[in-house]
Amino acid sequence: MTLSRLLRALVAAIVLAATVVGFPILFYRLVGFPLPDHIPTLQEVGQRLAARDDGTLFIAVLELIAWVAWAAFSLSVLFEIGARLIGARLTPRLSGLGGMQRLAAYLVASASLLATAPAAMAAEAAPPPVVAMAPSHALGGDVVRNEPPTAHEPVYQVEQGDSLWEIADDKLGSPRRWKQIWKLNAGSPQPDGSRFSNPGVIQPGWKLRLPYQGRRIERDTSRPLETQQPTKPASRPPAAQVEDRHEPAESAQATLHTSVEQDRRSAIELESGSLVALGYAAGISTAYVANRLRRRRRHTPPSASDPVVVTPEPKPDPAVAEVRRAHIRSFTERGEQVPSDIELLRDAHSIDVPEKLSIGRHADGSPVEIALTGPGLSLTGDGAQDVARYLLVDMVRQSSNFRIEVVVCSELAEVITGIPAEELSAMSDALPGLVVVPTADAALQHFEQTYFTRKYMLLEREASNIEELRERDPGEVLPTIVLVAEVDDEVFDRVSAPLVAPSTAAVAAVLLGDWPCGTTSEINEDHQVVKVEGQLAEAISGAELFHINEEEAAAHLRELLPQEEPAAVVEGPAPSSAPESWSGPHLVRLSVLGPPTVNVRGRSAPLELGWLQLNALVYLALHPAGVTRDQLTTALWPEDTGKDVHNTLRHLRNALVTATGYENPERKRAPFINASTTQEGATYHIDPALVSVDLWDYRAALEELRTASEPMSKLSALRKAAQLCGGELAHGLETEWIDEHRYPLTRSQADILSQLAELCGDNDPEQALNALERARAMDPDTEETYLRIVRLQLDLGRRDDARRTVKLLRQRHTDLGIPPAPRAEKAFATLFAGNEGSR
Repeated sequence: MTLSRLLRALVAAIVLAATVVGFPILFYRLVGFPLPDHIPTLQEVGQRLAARDDGTLFIAVLELIAWVAWAAFSLSVLFEIGARLIGARLTPRLSGLGGMQRLAAYLVASASLLATAPAAMAAEAAPPPVVAMAPSHALGGDVVRNEPPTAHEPVYQVEQGDSLWEIADDKLGSPRRWKQIWKLNAGSPQPDGSRFSNPGVIQPGWKLRLPYQGRRIERDTSRPLETQQPTKPASRPPAAQVEDRHEPAESAQATLHTSVEQDRRSAIELESGSLVALGYAAGISTAYVANRLRRRRRHTPPSASDPVVVTPEPKPDPAVAEVRRAHIRSFTERGEQVPSDIELLRDAHSIDVPEKLSIGRHADGSPVEIALTGPGLSLTGDGAQDVARYLLVDMVRQSSNFRIEVVVCSELAEVITGIPAEELSAMSDALPGLVVVPTADAALQHFEQTYFTRKYMLLEREASNIEELRERDPGEVLPTIVLVAEVDDEVFDRVSAPLVAPSTAAVAAVLLGDWPCGTTSEINEDHQVVKVEGQLAEAISGAELFHINEEEAAAHLRELLPQEEPAAVVEGPAPSSAPESWSGPHLVRLSVLGPPTVNVRGRSAPLELGWLQLNALVYLALHPAGVTRDQLTTALWPEDTGKDVHNTLRHLRNALVTATGYENPERKRAPFINASTTQEGATYHIDPALVSVDLWDYRAALEELRTASEPMSKLSALRKAAQLCGGELAHGLETEWIDEHRYPLTRSQADILSQLAELCGDNDPEQALNALERARAMDPDTEETYLRIVRLQLDLGRRDDARRTVKLLRQRHTDLGIPPAPRAEKAFATLFAGNEGSR
């Protein structure tokens, strides 16, 4: 326990004691007992109320209120303490005492750290009473050690006032080695008939075996695991101890699929000797497909002055290409059709946090899966780093949509992946699932802060676990936090308590080094588990764990990084899109023509929002008059209309308020996204006083163009509308409802640019040509746009450019698999012949 956490726990305990015990004693001495010495008659009550008040009645009322408040708070404290003692995951709510009960819950939870934290709690520095540290049998129950001490193991008899901390300091030379004594004696029978089941409780007269110097304490693997079971059933721990376990033994164990009839192709052996899961190969393959699609989607057609050539796509790294081939081959081996890129990406999209992690295979080919959260998995031995590489990359590849967040310091990440620290830092900025921090202490701080923040969220929102919060609000970012670190005393002191606590905060750890709190496995150079201790011992014993080498880890991790191709450079003014820095009269500028972008006034970089939040903004932008709750819910979750949209909008508002610093003067009116109540129900709409939208401005420009009668006013309206032509609606967002709006808006923008070119062609042919090129880029299938470009290029004497424009259309037809258009070919021939005659 860190000093700050210890102080916080002590302060909470003092506040509880002073409030529950000290207040009534002090108040009784100052003002006396709150109740009268006898029950007053009606006549006495009437006389007291009719008499002139000299202030005593008012004081008596205040005293009564103070006593009632103390009684209510004390009742809340008793409820919270009782719930913890019986192991209730969710305390019953007391009607009318919500705020007071939350305060009591926070104080009780903080004070309880004194009893559960793994560190010295007093001057005698006794070791932590963390029951879950005891090595456990894989099928549940503590491991009972009945074997007698060997000849080289000294035995120490406990004296009055001893603790494991002091014994280790005196006999082993370091108090930190108390864990070795605990591991050697956990569950051992004692002379008084009891068993050693809690490292924080030892009795005088007990006999404890001590390791001799230099001995490594580990499970005897000279005999099969089956023979290492207790000679008699271990008794179940008391209820109070069960609460301290991570989860019931059945759910804490690895899910071992022993059915040989299941897919035996679940593991793939690479040419390098590495072994990966089929799901891992599918993830890397999907990342490659996603990056390839990004390159294609970001492609900008060349200008008319540039030739059209068929450019091969960049080849993937050989390590990526191999898993890609293995993934594709898995479909053909099963006799299934290889899915298209779109189908592959659609199937891979998920917002559900994975519950299990595939880590290897048994000798019969059956896979080994473990729960993602738990007391922690530790790796030692020659093959540990190769397995750690695989697990780190595998978790990052599953982290999309904020499902997992891997926290690791840059030094360890560089050792595991072989990627320089500077590049890892840049990756951390682009991959939400990878958090690379400068030091090991910073990684621990990030892990601790997330844990305590989530515990407070659970108390504040009256939820039993993070899964419940995820169900309530799918827009909330609550990934499983996984710490990757090397085990040392600091890691043990600060991480063990969150990991062995009940599984409510969604935290986990993959560690390098001996880890007595969870499962420690020794991996040989062939990546076989040769020694293992802890809850997962039976499940992973003898398994071959998945592994990759340093080069493969670097290549696969780089492929998971979203790759963006630089936009092609075009002559003339670039298409109007979201400004780099918004300086308009509104606090926020929402651009939906093109990639959806939210710019805040005075802020250079766009505001980063989640996929769900951007979808909500685009949908609201398309309906400025407002939408109902059911309409918005159906748009965001088309297959699950039971979702609650209120929390999503609340988080979106909070993000905008935080970015703008807006102080809402109307407490009853939500900022940025207003809710209006009508007879038909509530409707939601973007507040036009705070947010401007380029789509609204574009529609206003179209209306102005429609009413313009004079040529100059029409040209002015066209230029205004052309500046707002940013491209495809919400480019990059793929939802069901957006398709019906996307092409009509794109087509109208291309038409605006074509009209602008027509009006300014005689006076400014360069501007006209630029407008036509933009129109062709937005809608590359309209033949008339190509004809107008060719006609203008020939008029300007750019015959070679005109030929290249014709090739562009022909290439477009070839790519789509359709024959050349006779009408267009005839028109091109006429234009070129006429231009030849004019020369």
